[in-house]
Amino acid sequence: MNKTVSKCIEAEHVEENNYYYLWHLVSLGVITPDAARTGFADTLWDMLGTKAEADPSTVVLIDVGCSFSHPNLKDRVDRARSLDFTCSPYGSRLATGTDGDQKNFAGLNVDDLHLDGLLADEVVIFDEVVQHLADSTGELRPHGDSEAKFASHGTAVSGLIVGGPEHCCDPDDKPSTGVIPYFGVDPFSNLISLRTGFDNDPLQFIAALLYAWTQKPDVIVMPRGLPDPEASVISPKDDFKAELQSWANHEAADLLHRIAVLQANASPHDPTAPQLSQTGRHLWRVVRALFIAISKHVPIVCASGNEGESQLLFPASLANRENGIIAVGAVSGQGYRSGYANYGDGLTLVAPSDDMEVFNRHQLRETPKRLDKINYLKPETAMAVPHSKKALLSTDIAGSYGYDGADAGDMDLPGEAAKSGFYTQFGGTSGASALVGGVVALVRRAERLSKSRTGLRDGCDVKALLIETARRDMPMMGAVLPLKSDSMNASNEDADAFGTFFGAGLIDAKAAVTAALS
Repeated sequence: MNKTVSKCIEAEHVEENNYYYLWHLVSLGVITPDAARTGFADTLWDMLGTKAEADPSTVVLIDVGCSFSHPNLKDRVDRARSLDFTCSPYGSRLATGTDGDQKNFAGLNVDDLHLDGLLADEVVIFDEVVQHLADSTGELRPHGDSEAKFASHGTAVSGLIVGGPEHCCDPDDKPSTGVIPYFGVDPFSNLISLRTGFDNDPLQFIAALLYAWTQKPDVIVMPRGLPDPEASVISPKDDFKAELQSWANHEAADLLHRIAVLQANASPHDPTAPQLSQTGRHLWRVVRALFIAISKHVPIVCASGNEGESQLLFPASLANRENGIIAVGAVSGQGYRSGYANYGDGLTLVAPSDDMEVFNRHQLRETPKRLDKINYLKPETAMAVPHSKKALLSTDIAGSYGYDGADAGDMDLPGEAAKSGFYTQFGGTSGASALVGGVVALVRRAERLSKSRTGLRDGCDVKALLIETARRDMPMMGAVLPLKSDSMNASNEDADAFGTFFGAGLIDAKAAVTAALS
């Protein structure tokens, strides 16, 4: 094992009960336990070397911002290149006292981006936006870092991608109180955080994508959905719509109809109302085309969504064989699709995450003890699926703005870490997509080390590599679990094709990195 890494993982932290907070890295193949399960036999980091030994990858995260000062992130998040697009479409950052003009889009060149399927008016709009951004000057915030208060989600996602020990480069230094030797998938790469909001303003997402393009990233991670009023609509399944035609369900049908009418006539001042202006429609079409165009050069990892639906969240729903958008679902520690994870056409692959209890007419997902107690309530058509209590441990914002406030005492962490507020249990397809983003960072580093390649794969080829090396089972501590289908939204849905629930299967970091090196 690399000496720098091995010193960061002290013996007291590699006993099964302690270092199993990294169980997801075992499932990905990033770390391999030794035969006695008291330490690591090897890691992918050993194969690739440290930041000083190999070029780090650059990951762009488009989310709600992240904490730049977290002990496990402060050496890995590039604060100078990170921008906030919620205050200004031209990007803002906290002033340092030595800042000059913030020409964030200086040198913006889109000649290599081919936006297909746009109307002539939309091409003109895109060209105007590009010129407007290229000539713009970003803003400096003189006081306070507002991102730290609202960035718990982005902080957790960042930790899963690039989190690392506080003093990994100087392992003789002792970590601060309450800090553990935490590892993301690739702790030797760098992350640029781009903060975006939730309002129906497509311009901020166009700006974020174009700024990401200027940074020449190795991978872009989009662990959330976007409020495109057309592309983000989830349509009812055919069997559900058919049931609404019956007299027994007429009240539900009437309610859904009234809701649809209210949404269609919502006030334009309502930030959650659909964007009805013609310019807004054009700009959202540009957003979609821009995602696809960039992905053909740089892989874009997107979360499939947490609605438990058999259709994907936008922009993951854009994924197909002709682009480099990687739509990521989630699989539980029991080898089933996570109870909340969206699935269906376009799903690329899955990664480990947490789980959710389910009780509907198609599925009963609970722990074995509770299943025995409530089995008499189980609908006759529902299949029983075991629930997993495992979650992803990741970085959090200490204090009241974090997921767990100032106390994470319910987590099995060593020492003062359980009370520090620096860590939280995390999951969702957000967590799964973060893990995939980290694997792509490893693959990019492997490509740069490979003697047989003259350049990096494009987005489509990286996606193809991940699909080719995916697996149909999941390594756990002392066991390998097959990936198992379930019925969520229709009877006998578990008989559908494997790809419906898992895409190509579970991402295999070791196989992907090995293929990239060879």
